[in-house]
Amino acid sequence: MTSPIHDIRAMLLQFERSPLKDLYFRSADWSLFLARPEGGANPLLALEAGAAEAVTAATIAGVAQAPHLGLFEPCCAAGDAVQVGDVLARLDVLGRKTEVVSTAAGVVSAVHAAANDLVEYGADLVEIAAA
Repeated sequence: MTSPIHDIRAMLLQFERSPLKDLYFRSADWSLFLARPEGGANPLLALEAGAAEAVTAATIAGVAQAPHLGLFEPCCAAGDAVQVGDVLARLDVLGRKTEVVSTAAGVVSAVHAAANDLVEYGADLVEIAAA
């Protein structure tokens, strides 16, 4: 039996080599959505009405969340001052990195993942407190 990380890496590699525009997997334990720029809409973003309000509240509170699955690379530490647009972290998927930027100015109060942790879509990554 292989680990979920190996399964996900194998799926990412196959998707990268395929002509598919988007792909959505869902198991009892996890969900994964892959899309090229011309692919379909992410079904994971189709939140229930109550969940959408919770995401908005979390954003206003200064919590940066993972935009997709990937290996976490922190670019800040607790106590660092950040401005809107500063890079807080990067997520690596098969060598392609996505920057996670701050949507609020303040002080980093917590980093919720360690370097090279596999984080899932929507996971809280960095918490920012008002300065």
